[in-house]
Amino acid sequence: MDSYFTLKLFDLVAEKLEELGVYSFVEKIISEALPIFAEIEYEGLEVSKDTLSALGRQLWELTLDQEDSLYLFDQIKKTDNLASNNDLIEIFYLREGGFEFYPPDKTAKGSPSVSAPTLKILLEQINNELVRRS
Repeated sequence: MDSYFTLKLFDLVAEKLEELGVYSFVEKIISEALPIFAEIEYEGLEVSKDTLSALGRQLWELTLDQEDSLYLFDQIKKTDNLASNNDLIEIFYLREGGFEFYPPDKTAKGSPSVSAPTLKILLEQINNELVRRS
């Protein structure tokens, strides 16, 4: 019974890949890589601790540089903690002289939300407004 459903599923996926025009790519590239992925899954992947540590340091520095650059905005005070939801609510929505955005969503308790999905909506709204104005 499993083989029947696997074949049906393959037919559906293959048809969709054909419609998207990527079936030949999957057939030539992805299917050739499957044994390599299977071996990695079975055997594991060797990771250099030194390289991983160096990459971690680079990402940490990049993150700090990005966060530091946010303090260049007049709306963000040097004392603001960008990891604090309360400070983000103040910066984005409540503070006079802040960004003063309208909150696109609220928490269950009715406070303005700064969750990742809400910030994504806010970013989309900002981008749409910038496109509209250009």
